Amino acid sequence: GVRQLVRRHKPATNGAVIFAIDVSGSMGETERQLAKTFFFFALQGIRRQYAKVETAFIAHSAEAWEFNEAQFFQTSGTGGTVSSTVFNLGKEVMRERFDPSNYNVYLFYASDGENLVDDREPATESLREFCQGLNYAGFIEIRPAYGISPETEMAGICSRLQRDNVPLGMARVTNRDDVWNALRQFFQDQQARAEAE
Repeated sequence: GVRQLVRRHKPATNGAVIFAIDVSGSMGETERQLAKTFFFFALQGIRRQYAKVETAFIAHSAEAWEFNEAQFFQTSGTGGTVSSTVFNLGKEVMRERFDPSNYNVYLFYASDGENLVDDREPATESLREFCQGLNYAGFIEIRPAYGISPETEMAGICSRLQRDNVPLGMARVTNRDDVWNALRQFFQDQQARAEAE
């Protein structure tokens, strides 16, 4: 059965946003620009809800690192994509700096949806655990619009967690219009969840 998360009574004034991005070779310049635009407006949306908002920026390919905001958008990695690394590091950052009893914590993750098949279980379980401390997680899958492609690894992981009612949204982004649609979808979803509690 689905474990219902106990609603923690938190101060409503503090927000924290953890931005995560896949910087492996398959994420090109266009993909990064879309991610950057999304992150910028997502942060503005969160800032409207809280008096104080802190941020953390994590990038990964086969490993994950934390960067400052300027470096974050300059970073590029090589090698494979192992998204459990970014969720594990995100959980660490949350534990050390953004205790969920004091912060309303959000995760936004951008990738092209690729992930090592061997990482499917670790990534699923790490993200599931991470979401227990989050108000909301939004995954944007940035894919060029060549026809309809099969479900990606990350989309499969998200669908699985959504069936268990984890506070997680997913949106596919191919252009700037999709960025607005994703933002609208995530904020409406997050609002609806908050009201349901």
